Amino acid sequence: MKLKIQLYFYHNILTGGAKMDVMQKFKNEFFEERKDLLSKNHVYRNHINKFVNYLSLPEVQLSNAPARININIVEECIRYYHNKGELNSRSTMESQLESVKSFYDYLSETGKTTDIFSDYNYSKFKDDIVDKYSLLEPVERGSYKCEDIKIILMELDKAIDNFQNKPAGIREEERHLQRIILRLFIKLTLIAPAKRGVITSIKKSDITKDYKKLLINGIAVNIPCGLSRDLCAALKYAESKNKEPIKEEDNFFEYLYKYKGKFRVESLNTWFYNAAQDFGVMEDECKNKKTLAVEPIKNMVIQMMVDNMINPVFISKIAGLTLTMIEATYYTKDWNAKREEDINKCINKSIAQNDYYCYV
Repeated sequence: MKLKIQLYFYHNILTGGAKMDVMQKFKNEFFEERKDLLSKNHVYRNHINKFVNYLSLPEVQLSNAPARININIVEECIRYYHNKGELNSRSTMESQLESVKSFYDYLSETGKTTDIFSDYNYSKFKDDIVDKYSLLEPVERGSYKCEDIKIILMELDKAIDNFQNKPAGIREEERHLQRIILRLFIKLTLIAPAKRGVITSIKKSDITKDYKKLLINGIAVNIPCGLSRDLCAALKYAESKNKEPIKEEDNFFEYLYKYKGKFRVESLNTWFYNAAQDFGVMEDECKNKKTLAVEPIKNMVIQMMVDNMINPVFISKIAGLTLTMIEATYYTKDWNAKREEDINKCINKSIAQNDYYCYV
């Protein structure tokens, strides 16, 4: 890779191509060669322009030094625009990062420079920036119907089981892997309603060897037997494809997708949308959209915990949200505790809280 990059620069010098700043030239080539991508993601062009403009600032002067640009420079760029008042929320920051990340995917694929994001936990990097610069979190008030999520899970179970007995092409195999990962994400969110980035940052070491407990946000959460089997099956499938066992320090989701390439958290929204379309549910939610956010699954679980009168301090802990945000978002002015009158449900709910339940 280094030799290829050096040859590229020598060619530029010999042909007079070095007159324009290198990163400006790369940017123009990206805009020209990735028109399809930019037509689907209009904000990319604006954010990449801002990034390259930052590199050209007198106090930065890195537009002609791509080899010196690293992940810390990306964070400095975010800080610069944050201080100017142009970047104040998580959503804007994520949009900026996704744009720059797609730019570097192109630069890496074409041999112009290395991928500066490859050695970093992308989700953790974003969360750290949010904390460091006190960026505003989006208020996600939307949630889905429990019945719709149950239907999607049942259909995912059927589709995954049926795949085992069918010969598959590359597309079918890719869809199968997406469904395996999506099912795990949904089920993990149902037992631990944490942020998307927290769920997808789970490491092998966060799950006990018997697959009965998950450590998340400092809480040891019981894993039901069905999910335990799904985790084991997914891992066995990935190990057969990756040709090497998972390590304790490995990110679980990244390992599952490893043989296909880079796992991107944002892909879950596309896969969730595809599942809803494939199984004919959530038609209103899918209308005029190309993706379907997975975060409202967490909101649904939290709202159900609130309605079941779970201590808000406990909800705050497992969700990784401040108590103030929990109260402001889920305890609305017209909220009333829902009284459970069905004795059968009451008894079953009480039994489900016992320690042995996840072994049944």
